[in-house]
Order: sequence, then structure tokens, then C-alpha cells
Amino acid sequence: MKYRLIGTGASNSLVMGIVVVVLLIFAVAGFFLYPIIFHETPKTVTLTQLNTITSTSTITSTSTVTSTVTNTYVSTTTSTIYLTSTVTSTVTVTQTQTKVSYGTTPNNIDIYNALTTTLGNGYEVTLLNGTNASGMLMFGNVGDPQLFINYSFLYFIQNGDLIEVYPPGSTQYWGNLSLDLGVLQIVPAEYHVAAALVANTTGIYYTGGNYTVMVIGTFSHGGARFIQPYPADGYSIMLFVTPPKPLINNTAYYTNELLNVGMQGWKVKLSGEIYYPYSMTPYIVVQWEPYWNVARDPWTTGEFNVWVVHPSPNGTVNESDIKLLVGGGGNGFIEGLSPGDLIEMKVTYDGYNNTIYAEVVDLNTSSTITLTLPLYSNFTIPHAGNYWTEVNAGTGNSYWNWGIVYLSVFNNVYVQIEKV
Repeated sequence: MKYRLIGTGASNSLVMGIVVVVLLIFAVAGFFLYPIIFHETPKTVTLTQLNTITSTSTITSTSTVTSTVTNTYVSTTTSTIYLTSTVTSTVTVTQTQTKVSYGTTPNNIDIYNALTTTLGNGYEVTLLNGTNASGMLMFGNVGDPQLFINYSFLYFIQNGDLIEVYPPGSTQYWGNLSLDLGVLQIVPAEYHVAAALVANTTGIYYTGGNYTVMVIGTFSHGGARFIQPYPADGYSIMLFVTPPKPLINNTAYYTNELLNVGMQGWKVKLSGEIYYPYSMTPYIVVQWEPYWNVARDPWTTGEFNVWVVHPSPNGTVNESDIKLLVGGGGNGFIEGLSPGDLIEMKVTYDGYNNTIYAEVVDLNTSSTITLTLPLYSNFTIPHAGNYWTEVNAGTGNSYWNWGIVYLSVFNNVYVQIEKV
């Protein structure tokens, strides 16, 4: 009886020992076999932040990945960090400015994908020839709300906090309009205000041929004092700017805000508020001023204003440095302009014949206006090199919340958008 009890205890201990060993074997085998048995396809991870970040904030992101991982940080001041890795690595990025940089330059495929994504299925985009682009900025929609691409350094020129990024479908911007696009508001619908985006587009080298800035903008509401309410004052695009000093973000330093410059001799003075940047090189300003549709005179042929700016030797710009070439010029008027319309503004400088070509299309109605303006001795063909670009939006007695959903600068790239 005694030996039977001892034998039974020994037998039970042996069985328990075997069970423990077997469990350990399965645990070890499971640890090594789990990645093989339960292997998952690598995923793309996108993180989006829409909180406000001041220019003195520091953002640090560290990611260790073994598959393609994309981290995108977006703030209402368009501070964006874009990281991609396809191998196991640790990436740490610290951003203390609201300027953004990428290590690549978009090509024709990038431009095509950006435009087709921004515009949606209702439009056909055609690209012909061309080399590359720079300063590309686009926003997502409700179907792809995390999409935000920025290939440039962006600086905000403003007095006060006017510029704001609204996420796709934001009722704060769109109100009751059923539009699902994200938008960068340059100015709110306020009386006599202005702001501008200054993009470091030096990533694209001007070669002396066709140099194009394309903006797709919109608005949702506005009002007026003293005059008939109608959308004003649109967008002003400035080409071939060379800032004399490093820009300071969210300020109006190294610029001069002026109203109705050079229009003293014109019967109607229409331009709204415009920030003219200081520059070490002469530059061109082309404005689409939709209020010319209302303030027509017999000599008015269209909705474009064009200036050339020859800054002082130290780069400063005063009113005497700015020359108006045409006010209310071009061919035709945008008809049926309505809140929520997508507006394509394209300005091309042709270095072969020193001529400006401009076009504005209401993509919702296909209403189109154009401008062809030889510059002659008013402007000298720029040297081959790298330049900055500004997009200004301002208001006056008529004020509307101008915003953009796409921006790019093309070097010998020809883009055509058609509604289908």
C-alpha cells in the first residue's frame, strides 16, 4: 500500500512533467510559427491631425516599421510632415515652423493623380509634354479625407489669423452647400482684408520656356458694403519672385499691402487688397477680378488686371515700383458664377515671346475667359533659375471667403481640364 502510493505519486509527477514539456514545446513553436501562419499583408497607415499648431510649437514623430507606413500631420497652418519607409527603420522628425518640405519633385503622374482626385469623376484631366512641377498643394475629400499633399515650403502672409484649413465637408466653410472637399481658406468674408500664400517653388528650375501657375479655388458666401453684392476680388498670382530675406511665417514682413494700385486714372478702381512681396527680381502680377462683371464700362473687355513690379535695388516695393498694364482686360466675363463653384485660374508666362496668357474657367458651368498680353519693354525675360510664387486673395467693399483646393507650378507642362 505504501509503495503503491509512492508509485502513483511518481507516475503523476512524470505525467505532469511531460505535459509541461509538451506545452513549452508548443509555446516555443507557436512563437516562431505565428508570423508564418498568421502573416498579414503590409498595411499603409495614415495619421491626420487637424489641431492648431503655432509657429513656435515643436512636433516630433518617431516611427519604427517593417512595412510601408505613411505618417501625415496636417494643421490649420498647413504644417505637414510626410514620411514613408519600406524597411525596418526608426525615423524621427522635428518641425518647428509652419513650412513643409519634401525630398521629391512631382512628375506628370503626380499632377494627374492630384487633379483627378481633387476634382472627382466629373472632370477629365489631360497633360501634354512637360517636365515637372513644384509647389503642388492639394486636399482630400470625404471619400478620402486624409489626403493632403504638399511639395513646397509654404509661408502665410497676413495680419491676424485669416488663413485656415477646413477638413472635407466642413459646414464651417461650406455652410449648407453639399461639397465634400477640404479647402484652404485664404481670406474670410470680411471687409477689406487680404492674405497670401508664398510658396518656395525653387524646386523647379525655370528654363526660359512656358512657366505656368494653376490654382483651383472656390468660395461659399460673402457680402458687400456700399455696392452691389457680387464676388470680388478673386485671386492674384505672382510669378518670378525672389525674396530678399528669409520670410517670417504668419506675418506681413517684407511685403507691402496696397489697394487699387496704379488705377488712379481709371474710371473704376477694382483690385481689393493685395500684398506685394519684396523681391530682388522683377515679377508679374495677374489678378482675376470677377467684379468687373458688374462694374462694366464701354472700354472694359474682361475680368483681368495685370501689373509688372520692378522693386528697388534693396528689394523693397513701393507704389511707384508697380505699373498697371491693363485693368478690366481680357476676353469675356464669367457667367453664372455661384457659391461652391470650382474655379480654375491658369497663368502662363511664355519666355519665348515675353507674353502672358491667362485663363479662368468656372468648371461647374464651363464659362471661360482668356487673356493674351505681350509685355514688350515693360518686362524683361527672366534669367533661367529658381523662383518663388505668391497667391493672394483680398477683399474690399465686396468681400467673399476665397479658398483654394489645388495649387501647382508647371515648367513646360500643359494641362487641360474638361467637364464630362
